[in-house]
Amino acid sequence: MLKSKRVMTAILKDDLFHYKLVFRKNGRVENHVYGMFGYATTYHGRYKLKDSLIVFSKRPYDNDFIPATVLLDKTQHAIFINKNKDGGFDVEKEWLNHFEIIE
Repeated sequence: MLKSKRVMTAILKDDLFHYKLVFRKNGRVENHVYGMFGYATTYHGRYKLKDSLIVFSKRPYDNDFIPATVLLDKTQHAIFINKNKDGGFDVEKEWLNHFEIIE
């Protein structure tokens, strides 16, 4: 009820966990993590959009799983998290290299 309006939601699913990023209008982001046997936790962070990049000033995870900067690709409805050897983002959708934008 007191949360800012949701502007985008994206998910990534692997064999053991589901990660759901909820971006809010006020610059906050939530990462809802769901795992086996009813495991659930939420991480909170802060972000800013810079062109097609999402820059986290506070990452919504407790390790390097989600990097400080990710690529927003609206044409592919994806947020890419992995970089290639040249330092650019891998923009070909593969397993576990992107969050799928669902809203």
